[in-house]
Amino acid sequence: MLSRLLRNDEPSVYVQAAWEDVADEALPRPRLREGLGASHLKVSTRVPLAQAWFDQGLSLLHLGWGSEARRAFAEAARHDPELAMAWWGLALTRGPGARFAAARAEAMARALALSEGLPDLEQRYIVAASLLSDKGPANGRHAFIREMESLIDRYPEDVEAKLLLAGFLVDGYEPDGRPGQGQPYAQAMLRDLMRTSPDHVGVHFAWVCATLPSSRPEAAHESALRLPRLAPGASPALLASGRLLSRLGETDAAYRVLEAVVETDDAYLAAESLPASFAPCAELAMRLLSQGCAEAGQYSDAQTWARRLRQRVESAGAEPQALLFAASTLVSTHLRFGFCRAAADVPLELSGELSAAERGLRDGLRLYTRGINAMDAGRLSEVERACDALALLHAPLSELRRAEGRQLCPRDVARVVEVAEQELRGALESRRGDGGRAEATLVRAWRMERRLRTAGPSAFSRPARETLARARLRGEREQKALELARALVEERPACGHYRLLLAETHVAMGERVLAVQDFERFLERWRDADEHLPELRRARTYISGRGRILRLVHTAEAPPPVPPDFRSLEKVSC
Repeated sequence: MLSRLLRNDEPSVYVQAAWEDVADEALPRPRLREGLGASHLKVSTRVPLAQAWFDQGLSLLHLGWGSEARRAFAEAARHDPELAMAWWGLALTRGPGARFAAARAEAMARALALSEGLPDLEQRYIVAASLLSDKGPANGRHAFIREMESLIDRYPEDVEAKLLLAGFLVDGYEPDGRPGQGQPYAQAMLRDLMRTSPDHVGVHFAWVCATLPSSRPEAAHESALRLPRLAPGASPALLASGRLLSRLGETDAAYRVLEAVVETDDAYLAAESLPASFAPCAELAMRLLSQGCAEAGQYSDAQTWARRLRQRVESAGAEPQALLFAASTLVSTHLRFGFCRAAADVPLELSGELSAAERGLRDGLRLYTRGINAMDAGRLSEVERACDALALLHAPLSELRRAEGRQLCPRDVARVVEVAEQELRGALESRRGDGGRAEATLVRAWRMERRLRTAGPSAFSRPARETLARARLRGEREQKALELARALVEERPACGHYRLLLAETHVAMGERVLAVQDFERFLERWRDADEHLPELRRARTYISGRGRILRLVHTAEAPPPVPPDFRSLEKVSC
């Protein structure tokens, strides 16, 4: 999908992409593979293998797997150096940013030079791509769209052209929920393509990607179920399926698909004798598996996936950026369950010279976890010092130049650190009883959290809205807390932590019947949870009729002595 290749839309665990420093002619030879879909566009070649390799490159292009698509197009060019469309594919898959501008321009120049005398359809494809190559995805956007619209108008039966344009137009949603530029147009085209080409892998993949961040992800449910059957060998397709199923609350199905992502990538690496850093999706799948286990109350399994991720990146060369992504995954796992000391004890020793962004992310992780640990121990002056240090950390990072390619961007790190600082400060203000100031600070953290770029590091702090809901409970603003809790449950229906928050909100409001219902739903979400977790004991104790003490979650007063089963309740209000 062009939007994935021309814009850095996914978090980059590793600094370098596969073969990005290798010239097109020197790329290692790939294999013709099954399970990638069956895209086909007849091109001007008398070499059957060149056509086969071009079609494989086109399938991979639709899936956004740029490095493998590039290898396939390069192999097509080896079999037929005069195949202009092979050079077209090489230009489109070279990667975003100024760093590869010369390589893109060279491939595009070859395609244009070879296009003379070709059929009109191929010439139109090449001219449209040349507009992107010359001006870049931003400046050449309008011209590319107009040229592709002309092509589609002239050749209305060309599925591949429609899909390329739709894949280019998929642009996500803004923080306030409004669709990005071209998003409704892309979705309209994809709906039509699903009707006319119901077995095209690229169509279902693009549809899942287009609807995943929307308020209606259920619209792509059928596509998410079909992708593993249509493209079992394409881990990007499996990853998209797993993400959407997870968003819809189908935890077991999502877990199986995300596990298949790791297995498929490992099989690919073994068959090609490649290092772990060349896997397209395994690391992100592991992060999502850790998150999914945490939402289901499987603390041990969540840690296992986070530690497997760290072992994997260490085996790939232990780049500081990759180690930091793995460390933040483990930190988030501990914090998700309120184990603040374990989060603070996650090792962050890094060797070699670090970039400003890497130092900032490492120091931000350290400061935040120390602050959370101090909060848990009631050392509020230490928490304030951690907040102040975080504030001093993110300001200079935001002034640095944006990084190119997959390298960690200082500005992205600055945003993540600022969210952590605001969330921690809001929790501190709430603990001190300053409800109005805590509300304003946490709303600010929530708004900043919504604006984090998906391509940057994920937020390692606790969800700002969850902290805000608990601050409102502490300030006896139960109705406002209820609104937030309901919104969180609606967005992540499989997340037991949000269902628990909703139950505790009903407890604070004195609505025992609703509280019991939500506790029972929470226990259903956590039916396979680690049995030692205190959240399970709280829920069962309340349902059994001994749960009035849970009203203390919203008060700012010191509680009376509590029985052992409720000692973990202190974590709820931190």
